[in-house]
Amino acid sequence: MSKIPGSNLEFVREEDFVEYYIFPKIPDNVQDEGALRKLMLQIRNEISAIVREKSLERSYLWHKDEFQLQVRLGGAEERLLNEETNPEEEAELGDLPPHFHGVTHYGDNISDEWFVVYLLTEITRARGDCIARVSDSDGEFLLIEAADALPDWATPETCEQRVYLVGGHLQLLQNSVASSQDKPLTMAMAVQRIRMNPTLYRCSPEIQSCIDARLKEYQIAQPHFSIHRQVLELPHSAAQLLKQKPRLLSSAVRAFCERDSLDIKALRTMRYFPPEATRVRTNVRFTRCLYAMLSHQQYLPEKRLGWHLTDPVSEPERYKEQLLGLKLASGLEILATQAKRVEGQQLEDLPAWRSYLRSLQSKGYFRDNIEGSAEYQELLNKAKVYFRGNQERFRTASRAGAEILDLLLHPAEAASEELRDEENNLQPSDSDEWLNISAEDLDSMLQDRYGPKKLYKPNGQMNAEEFTKQLAEFLDRQSNYEGIEHRGLEEPELDSDDDEPPPQAKGSTGLGAKVKKNPSMRKACQRNSVIQPEEPDSTHVRNFLDFVIPEDNWDSTSEMSDYADEDDMERNLNALAGGGSVFPLDRQIQSYMEQMDRELAQTSVGKSFHGKKKTAPQADEDDFDDIEDFEPININVNTLRNMMDSYQSQVGGAGPVSNLFSAIGVGMSAGEDKEQKDISESAV
Repeated sequence: MSKIPGSNLEFVREEDFVEYYIFPKIPDNVQDEGALRKLMLQIRNEISAIVREKSLERSYLWHKDEFQLQVRLGGAEERLLNEETNPEEEAELGDLPPHFHGVTHYGDNISDEWFVVYLLTEITRARGDCIARVSDSDGEFLLIEAADALPDWATPETCEQRVYLVGGHLQLLQNSVASSQDKPLTMAMAVQRIRMNPTLYRCSPEIQSCIDARLKEYQIAQPHFSIHRQVLELPHSAAQLLKQKPRLLSSAVRAFCERDSLDIKALRTMRYFPPEATRVRTNVRFTRCLYAMLSHQQYLPEKRLGWHLTDPVSEPERYKEQLLGLKLASGLEILATQAKRVEGQQLEDLPAWRSYLRSLQSKGYFRDNIEGSAEYQELLNKAKVYFRGNQERFRTASRAGAEILDLLLHPAEAASEELRDEENNLQPSDSDEWLNISAEDLDSMLQDRYGPKKLYKPNGQMNAEEFTKQLAEFLDRQSNYEGIEHRGLEEPELDSDDDEPPPQAKGSTGLGAKVKKNPSMRKACQRNSVIQPEEPDSTHVRNFLDFVIPEDNWDSTSEMSDYADEDDMERNLNALAGGGSVFPLDRQIQSYMEQMDRELAQTSVGKSFHGKKKTAPQADEDDFDDIEDFEPININVNTLRNMMDSYQSQVGGAGPVSNLFSAIGVGMSAGEDKEQKDISESAV
């Protein structure tokens, strides 16, 4: 922002802004422009009462601009006067119905942006005839907050100008098949659609809950948690100003933090708030953002000015009160000095006016009228009135400074009495320990806001079945160049996990045992756009994923005896290769399996798998002595155990398992003492 006071309208071309529209329902019988404007002003007064009530209940202190609405009747001339509107944007905006428009710059305090959203939800809830829209420099930031719950079709391109607040709830207008995807929906058309069916486009509870969670801090009708109360020692006139107009505090803090060489020169004289003036101790309400900005500014005044500060070692609390009061008084001095510089300056001399006039000429506002003609002068006067109205709309430094100069000339006696009463009944300052955030606290805050949905400990209690279920759900998702989908697509579902091949007629196959397959991996393979059905390699991959596994053989005498039985293995493979199975094996994969089985038959690899717990035999059950040592393999525990071993081998660094956990949405916390080597089903 330019340091020249009044050199910029500070309009929506700044990055730290939130822009909002409110569309009230206008009766059909109101056609006259005078009657329409009167009705709009009445509605604005009612809305302003709601905003004032909610702000006072929470003792809210704005960082830069307040919530303000301008009446717009939607005429073409009015749109040309708006500095933020250019000819390219007019086609996208369309002819808007009568509405209220507002722009709030929030500076360094993002809380103002969400407080605006809260106010809009309350306005639309209190007035069911109003439809609101809000956006910022990032576009539809409400959808950014609810990104994890959005439908698959929602992208920045398809959601432009489609997010509205109706009745306190979020609504998202889905694009129809017949409408053009290249041109965004106009606000006029969107409002018309919502009017026809107010509940049709209401967002899902998951999306609404994301917004409600963000607005939860504002819903309690008590002073906002970000308010910090601090005792300051201020010149009497400065304390009196802040009692009359508490909103001057934010302007003073920002002016002090953004001071330049001209401002520092003014601080060497302190014309309006001299150090020798009587100083009083008073309670001042900051936002945490403003308090942090002021307290972290390194500044010590020149001793010759007369600022006498106590010893910071012997009286640290008193020293802090004096130093913060000195900084705040310096900010008020800067504002008053800046306003004095431009006092009496003509409108034509302002750089901002000259820039605004050039923009109007480039947009054809004067309709090719000759400069100096009657119609030209009429249009010029309208532009001047509109420009002055916009200057008064924002909390510019010059406007705040002019307010300070006026209050210094006309002090209020009531404020002086309040200061005298308060000095004898000062409330203690709030603790500012919240300024000190440790690395662990920061990690915890980031973890809560952006971290995985669930944490596991390598040596803690885990549910193996739940873990493998999350892994299977992750493998079911679709992946493409944009990443991994978080929900399944609307496609016909494949076989479920407990599906089995259709029963074969007797004699149609030599495979005597039931078969099991891996549907989760097969579904992930089929849905993955990288593996196309027409690619030759996809056949090998699918055949491998669909490979059948013989069911448990209760006549087994060793871990690998099923694979050592050459006759059974040959019958199984021949049946698969001969086409008798619904999942025939490729010859190349068949040879790989034969070689693998021969090698595994001579090893004890089966002992490395974790078996399921054996239950005590019942009295009425048969005692199978030949299988008393058999333990069925626990797929869940073995999967989790292998993942834990791989994660621990990464020693906290990046690797395939940590990347997979991140994609799934889970994380691992650090172990306490020693790594847990024996992962049993009860401990997992």
